Amino acid sequence: MVKKQKTDLKQKKNDVNNKHIEFYDKTLEMLGFILDEFSRELTRADIEFLDMPKSAIAVIDFLISAIGKVQKGQRLALGLDVEEFEDTSPVINIIEGINESKI
Repeated sequence: MVKKQKTDLKQKKNDVNNKHIEFYDKTLEMLGFILDEFSRELTRADIEFLDMPKSAIAVIDFLISAIGKVQKGQRLALGLDVEEFEDTSPVINIIEGINESKI
């Protein structure tokens, strides 16, 4: 009975994780579409760089932030940020019975 519950829980986690991956993929596609369309609008608006409206800059900032969040979610769902840490501390050897005056 316990083994079945563990299997069910593992399957549920797998199903939920796959849904998250699908969600992030779809969201990334939508953000790509929005970015492409917004870029075309900026090009057609014929705005001087220094005269760019603050609202346009805010939209760009929002898109960058959203893309970063999607990337973070995808990496988490795909397990890309799981790191196994290697012990890199130096090995210390202790020598017993050494006489410091003979060194």
